[in-house]
Amino acid sequence: MPSRKIRWNRLAILIAGVLGVLLVCCAGVAALAPNLRRIIQAPLWKTDAQLAAQAAHKMFDYDLPPDYRESQVLTIRGEDAAVIIAHRERPGDMIYIEGTMEGIIGNDEWRASYETRLSREMGGRRYNTQATGTQKATVRGQPTTLRLFEGTDENGRKIRQVVCGFSGKSGDLLMAIVAAQETWDQAMVDRFLQSIR
Repeated sequence: MPSRKIRWNRLAILIAGVLGVLLVCCAGVAALAPNLRRIIQAPLWKTDAQLAAQAAHKMFDYDLPPDYRESQVLTIRGEDAAVIIAHRERPGDMIYIEGTMEGIIGNDEWRASYETRLSREMGGRRYNTQATGTQKATVRGQPTTLRLFEGTDENGRKIRQVVCGFSGKSGDLLMAIVAAQETWDQAMVDRFLQSIR
């Protein structure tokens, strides 16, 4: 009888240990989940102005705003998936462009969802944003809705964003323009959007 009791105790300890390890693993995954996309994509970003410019111009043509330059490109399975055009002195002020699945732009509900998601994470940066309005515009000859966001970046800096979707040269695109509230240049944003062709 005592040996049977000892076996049950050992079994209970073993089961509790396995459950404890699983609980710790689940907690680790939950803690990493918000940063998982960033962790996976980090090695895929290339900081190469020439490659970034080539990738951006494959997506659409535009006039580069003063003090901005193409700086990074995200390549997945040999395809250019996203480009960052950053301010030379304030890299947090940027224009972010990414390809998206066909059909997203034509479905208002999906498009709004994707644009809101983009407002919260782009180029390895995370934001806490709230929609502040919409505005009708024409981008690349197409009517579109600009979604306006305000909030903070991961460092607590107050930011503004304009996010929109449109069809590019080789597929549908999502684009965001983000800058600190104190450096936001609406005239530059308007000129850039008008230059897209």
